[in-house]
Amino acid sequence: MLYAAKCYWPGVTKGDVERVAARAGLAGLASGSDTVTYLGSLLFAGDDLVLCLFQGPSRAAVIRASDRLGIPCERLMDSLWLGPDQSSQAPSSE
Repeated sequence: MLYAAKCYWPGVTKGDVERVAARAGLAGLASGSDTVTYLGSLLFAGDDLVLCLFQGPSRAAVIRASDRLGIPCERLMDSLWLGPDQSSQAPSSE
């Protein structure tokens, strides 16, 4: 499943988000059988907001991963990628 973490992060900078990405790459985000992949972020520095994208097996696994990365996640939202490359997404239930 794809998840977006809404992170209110006062004073956030591009460097802060780059450090999160580096930690995600170095430490990995596997915990037992729960493998979470950090896909990247959208930074809205003027609004102190970051949207971090994750792929993972459950909300709980993604919350644990964001906590380990030090991301101040205030809300985790189920998401669906609607870009030109939708090949990795599960079929819609519509």
